[in-house]
Amino acid sequence: MKLKGILAILLVAMLVLAACAEPAAQGGGAAATPPAGQPAAGTATTQDTVTVLGPSMPVSLVPWGANDSASSEMNKQIYSHLFVLDYATFEIVPERGLALSWDQPDASTTNIQIRSGVYFHNGDPLTAHDVAFSLIEGSNSPHTAAFLGMISNVVAHDDYNLTVYTEMPFAPILRHLAHTGAGIVNARVFQELGLEAYADNPIGTGPFAFSNLVLGDRLELTANTNYWGRVPLVTNFVYRAVAAPDVRLVEVASGHADVALQVAPADVAGAEANPDVNLMRRMNLSTNYVGFNVNAPHINNPLVRQAINYAIDTEAIVNHVFMGVGQPINGPLADIAWGFVELEPFTPNLDRARELLAEAGYADGFSTTIWWNIGNPQREQIAEMVQFTLAQLNIQVEVIGMEWASYLEATERGEHDMFILGWVTVTGDADYGLHPPFHSSNFGAGGNRTFWSTPRLDELLDAGRASVDPVERMAIYTEAQEIIRAEAPWVFLNQGEFLIALNPNLRGFEINPAGHHAYAPIWFE
Repeated sequence: MKLKGILAILLVAMLVLAACAEPAAQGGGAAATPPAGQPAAGTATTQDTVTVLGPSMPVSLVPWGANDSASSEMNKQIYSHLFVLDYATFEIVPERGLALSWDQPDASTTNIQIRSGVYFHNGDPLTAHDVAFSLIEGSNSPHTAAFLGMISNVVAHDDYNLTVYTEMPFAPILRHLAHTGAGIVNARVFQELGLEAYADNPIGTGPFAFSNLVLGDRLELTANTNYWGRVPLVTNFVYRAVAAPDVRLVEVASGHADVALQVAPADVAGAEANPDVNLMRRMNLSTNYVGFNVNAPHINNPLVRQAINYAIDTEAIVNHVFMGVGQPINGPLADIAWGFVELEPFTPNLDRARELLAEAGYADGFSTTIWWNIGNPQREQIAEMVQFTLAQLNIQVEVIGMEWASYLEATERGEHDMFILGWVTVTGDADYGLHPPFHSSNFGAGGNRTFWSTPRLDELLDAGRASVDPVERMAIYTEAQEIIRAEAPWVFLNQGEFLIALNPNLRGFEINPAGHHAYAPIWFE
């Protein structure tokens, strides 16, 4: 077993149990000196509206109402968070979060002082009571409990001081509080309206305020001129859902949009050669996989899942479907995440696959299904390649495409056999990369759509999040990944790479490897 080298700085940062930081000023961050090359806040630029195109609309505009990519990306614009990560170093950036200072007297307790002078979009002041309410709600939501459920209580001592308690020692707590699902809502308004009404007219303290939502089509936001940080340099933010990636790219190239998320690998060469497009690329924290619902007939047998792993040529998928975008991977974690382990690959071997099927009692094959979400042509191609490959083992696979929201709901309910999806280790730590998709407490909405776990794996994942010893944690996550590989609930496809097309006049955009990009710092020349 070979452990790949990990950034030392990530390991050190993760284990720090006491931290304190003083920003240049409380609130009023808009008056700060802008980064080199960036115009001052309020300075007129050549364009006051940024239009962003993504493959789907957000499922919910409440931080704990969903955990899909579109919801997370939009909620990042509307809400603020106690902590913000620098995804180059995986360190907390104190001046960018609501936490003014903090200390941890023990590994289960975090005392936090929040900024004063922070206001919600409706003019209400932010208090520690809003923070406590939001984190408790997030810890109880089935969509976010996987990464906030370790919070046992949050106590607001006054308007600016609170304590977060976890049910066990929990080393990565600050990183989890930086997740988009830990955004802070206006407690008074939320309690008056309820989740659904609040989602229809969300109120945060983030850089952009809600303006309008056209279901299935677009979300419109406006710059929060009272933002406690640096006020956005553009006045209007428009997010539109455009399912076809080639259409998203054409819209940017023709000047009708400014950002096209998830450019298709087939369009990379054309985008790089087009002077009307600036294509940005960055390896990210995602892993793409084919998952098995272990409650489904036939594939509830680990020998069958191993056989399918041996049958599918994942390198061919990377080369022909992803066209070299990203890289093949042999485990559940991206190699830039802390805790990554280089596992023994399932080298393509149809003969070995047939042997395993025969041992499992399926020498004559069986029939099953594989699901993919409409609007993602790569997943459709993967499904077809799996169908073709497994036919050689007498496994007849029906390929089924589903609309995104329905896809998520149906896989949460366990109505599928095989499915294609991705997981992003948002915090950069193995706990987030492994606990939600593999722990038994997260079956369904919590992130575990395979409905697979084992008592030993649960024990390891619980121990890994409780330990503050880096050596012990690394040993725990090594064993956990070996179990996952042996039981084969996933076919590991590739580590993802972001491909984003930009208006060539757009400046200040940085790719976040967790997928939640910031638009407040961008401007147009």
